[in-house]
Amino acid sequence: MLDWIVHSVAVGTLALVFGLALSHKLRAYARFRASLQAYGIVPEFLLGVATPLIVALEAAALVCLFLPGVPGSLLAFATLGIYTVAMGVNLARGRRYIDCGCGDLPTPLSSWLLLRNGLLMALAWPYGLHAGYVASPAAWLLAGAVVLVLVVFYLTMEQLLANTGVVGEDHG
Repeated sequence: MLDWIVHSVAVGTLALVFGLALSHKLRAYARFRASLQAYGIVPEFLLGVATPLIVALEAAALVCLFLPGVPGSLLAFATLGIYTVAMGVNLARGRRYIDCGCGDLPTPLSSWLLLRNGLLMALAWPYGLHAGYVASPAAWLLAGAVVLVLVVFYLTMEQLLANTGVVGEDHG
C-alpha cells in the first residue's frame, strides 16, 4: 500500500505542477518564448522551433505520467533536469533578473528555484510500482490529501519566489 501511496502522490503532484506550467505556457506563449530567449541558451534562429518543442515535451511528460511503468517519470525527470541546468547556467552567469518561465507570475531566477526543481525531480525519480494493487478508499483519501498539501505548498512558494524581485531589469 505504501508504494501505491508514494507513487500516487508523486504522479498527482507532478501532474498538477506540469499542468499549471503547461497552462501558463499555452496562455502566455509569447511571454514564455521571451523567457526562453532571455536564457540565452537557444540560438535566436532556433527559437521558432525550440519553443513549441519545449511545450510539446512538457505536454508529453504530463500525459506519460499516467501511463503504466516508468516512461512518464523518466520524461518528467528529464524535463525538470533540462530546466534546472538552464537555470543553473544563467545563475552562474549572474543573470538572476530573467523570468524563469515557470508559471503565471514573473519569477526571477534563484537558488530556491534550483532547490524546488530538485525536490520535483526527487518526486519524478523513476521507480517501479507493484502491479495489481487495488487501493482502498482510505489510501485514495490519504494520497489526495498529501497531493493537496504539496500543491498548496508549491503554489505558496511560487508566490513567495515571484515576490522576491523584479524580472526584466537589465542588470548586466
